[in-house]
Amino acid sequence: MKTRLLILALLTCFGITRAEILTLDSCLEMAKHNNCTIRAARLDVAMAEQVKKQVLWKFFPQVNVNAFALHGLNPIITMELQNQQTGFLSNLFHDLSEYLDREYDGRKIEDSEIKAIQYAFSAQVMAVQPVFWGGQIVTGNRLASLGIDASKLKSEVSERDLLQQVEETYWLVAGLIEKRETIQRTRILLDSLNHVAGRAFNNGLVTRNDLLRVQLKQNEIEATSIQLEDGIQLASKALFQLIGRDYDYEPELETFPEVEAVETVVLLDTISIDNRPEVALLDLNIKAQKLQRRLTLGEVLPHIGLGAQFGYSNINNMAKYPGNVNVVGFAFLSIPLTAWGENGHKIREHNLRIKQAELLKEDLTGKMRLQNEQAYNRLSESIALMQSQKTAIELAQDNFNTMLLSYKSGVATMTELMEAEALLLLAHNNYTDARINYRASLRRFNDLNK
Repeated sequence: MKTRLLILALLTCFGITRAEILTLDSCLEMAKHNNCTIRAARLDVAMAEQVKKQVLWKFFPQVNVNAFALHGLNPIITMELQNQQTGFLSNLFHDLSEYLDREYDGRKIEDSEIKAIQYAFSAQVMAVQPVFWGGQIVTGNRLASLGIDASKLKSEVSERDLLQQVEETYWLVAGLIEKRETIQRTRILLDSLNHVAGRAFNNGLVTRNDLLRVQLKQNEIEATSIQLEDGIQLASKALFQLIGRDYDYEPELETFPEVEAVETVVLLDTISIDNRPEVALLDLNIKAQKLQRRLTLGEVLPHIGLGAQFGYSNINNMAKYPGNVNVVGFAFLSIPLTAWGENGHKIREHNLRIKQAELLKEDLTGKMRLQNEQAYNRLSESIALMQSQKTAIELAQDNFNTMLLSYKSGVATMTELMEAEALLLLAHNNYTDARINYRASLRRFNDLNK
């Protein structure tokens, strides 16, 4: 401890200062921007927005491009045309002979064979516009919107709980630093008592045991100081982790203020769960289950769509054949006649899920009311405890002063004086703990009853 104070003194002498004082507001702002939990919750909102944009594309025509090509080592179709005098093949032979005579400068076919489809190519562009899709597209869009709302509410809950933890940790560090100051005052007090006991021993008024008791108390205070420094370091690291900064020095915080307790009778009328995001999340869960049921119902409703297709194909191996280009418009209607059995059970399942979600809301809203009342009771208790501990400090200080005068007068023993000193130290530490608990309780109550 002395080494730490010496280093701080040297830094001050040479004009070297540490970073800015961390206030509670600055820590809360840094946590909002840097904490991984809050940032991850915001990414959930961004992902839900992307899902909503994906669903929007279902309203537009679905366009597909398909292409197919082949080239065989030999023609796929080979047909002998020898001595075919009657029937279909004779007519086909005659037509081909006339075609070749016309297209290829009088070339004739007498006894030969037909070879076809050695190469082929086709390409199509098809667009389909859903007209009525059983209400699934509209329902999916509404479900995606609910997903965005749910992600925002979850982000709000995560930020609320995280900021509450930041404030609790901040005041924990501030309280531990104040306890360090209490230890320092106790150390100075014990040095004074050691001086008083030394003079009394030198004058033969007390035995050496009085000196030993003071020195043992001093050793106890030094051990407590070491534990306190470790606690300050761990709590400071926890605070820096919450606000998203690397721990490289012990933070300098604003002074732990004396607080005036709020009047809990006024706060009693503010207890309500109506504005809690958890309640809104439960409502969204019920709505989402109903929309899921609507999606399942859409699977058994008619699907109607319009479409158009543009295509080119060439499956003839004659060089002068230009291929075929065509444009087709179509409409289609799909009615799933045999899907009612399976989907009927799915719909019944969704009805059960809706009832389950309603029961969950009823259960959790009751628990949240108890949670809010518990937060109120904890706040009331912390106020009463803080006031009683403040009174305890005054009583302990008066007791110590009385014992010190009595010891100097030879009426009280060193043991009694040490007990009075221990009660005084305990009263200061208990008051610090009560103020930390009050800060945490007030924050918790305000967060749950906005």
